[in-house]
Amino acid sequence: MTDPIFLLRCLDCDSEEKLSRLWLRTSIEVEVARRSEVHHYVECMNCGAHLKSRYRDAMESVDDDEWKRFVGDGSELAASLPPGRVRLV
Repeated sequence: MTDPIFLLRCLDCDSEEKLSRLWLRTSIEVEVARRSEVHHYVECMNCGAHLKSRYRDAMESVDDDEWKRFVGDGSELAASLPPGRVRLV
């Protein structure tokens, strides 16, 4: 079964009617108002956008500070691409 996170689309690519290629970077569980939420941090391998999904049907852009805090910096991301994979330009 496909996780719903992979059925979502990149905001930037969607606005230009391009294909999204999302890569899950990390998921964290956050306690909010006595309940827990899972935040999925994803990168679009097509345009490089950093996104977060808190809900099954929505994506939002992530600023650089939040991305670095929860995912890491750019050098770690480039080094952590799967073997044989490159970012599409």
